[in-house]
Amino acid sequence: MRGTWMLSWILIICLSQVAVQSQYYSETLPYHPRPVKVTNLHFFMHRTTGVTIVVVAQANSTSNDNNSSVPFASLFAINDPLRTGPEPDSELIGNIQGIASVAGMNASSTEYLDFGFNTGKFNGSSLSVFSRGEPDLAVVGGRGQFMMARGVAQFNPILVNATNIIAEFNVTVIHY
Repeated sequence: MRGTWMLSWILIICLSQVAVQSQYYSETLPYHPRPVKVTNLHFFMHRTTGVTIVVVAQANSTSNDNNSSVPFASLFAINDPLRTGPEPDSELIGNIQGIASVAGMNASSTEYLDFGFNTGKFNGSSLSVFSRGEPDLAVVGGRGQFMMARGVAQFNPILVNATNIIAEFNVTVIHY
């Protein structure tokens, strides 16, 4: 019995020394935050119904009580080109990919969008937007040069007809 106690104490002392002598713990390093950047972007989204936005799910309802051209409870997949101007042949700088769900009786939508840039200064970077389909969309994140982004994306419809929508975007992004 006495030998068991002695062996237990030796084991406890050895284990406590291993934790103290090991390299597991390191010294605390000072925190040096990156400077905050504010970037203003201006571009145009070109949407074509049935080509760059398609219905992927829709509620099985026979009535359209809200008198909207978009039925309640629809889910859309989006892949719209981003261009430098409102003209269809202006320079392509990226695309918007995401989903939109029509969830309100007044045909309002909730959207998750990823603004991906594949040319120029922001090549390989993207902005994540999650908001209602209002004129002001919330920028909730990003990657690449827009790491930890937050801000607002304001859009103004330039052209809206039965098959096409062209919207101007002014985006203010705070990032690191």
